[in-house]
Amino acid sequence: MAFFILLAHANAPSLTGWDGIVEGDGIAVALTGMSIVFAALTLIAVLIALVPHLLAFLAPILPKIHPHHEPPSRAEQTSVDRDKIVAAIGLVLHTEMQKVTSKS
Repeated sequence: MAFFILLAHANAPSLTGWDGIVEGDGIAVALTGMSIVFAALTLIAVLIALVPHLLAFLAPILPKIHPHHEPPSRAEQTSVDRDKIVAAIGLVLHTEMQKVTSKS
């Protein structure tokens, strides 16, 4: 029986263009797919819009976050950088002096 069904499909003319789309319910499939994608994107947009309300609702439950410290001022930052540079130079001088004294 299945052989006759396959044989009937083999003898059917292949439709191209709009005739193939209409015959294969292509328009209904395309509209269904677009509807599913539209519904999913709408759901995502609604959930994103509800995030602030959800966070306001959960604020009493969630732990408080400590505010971050302000970045160091320009004067503090340059003094820290200078200290690091001086320490690096001291390390290099120390290691070089050890190399020289160990060779003697």
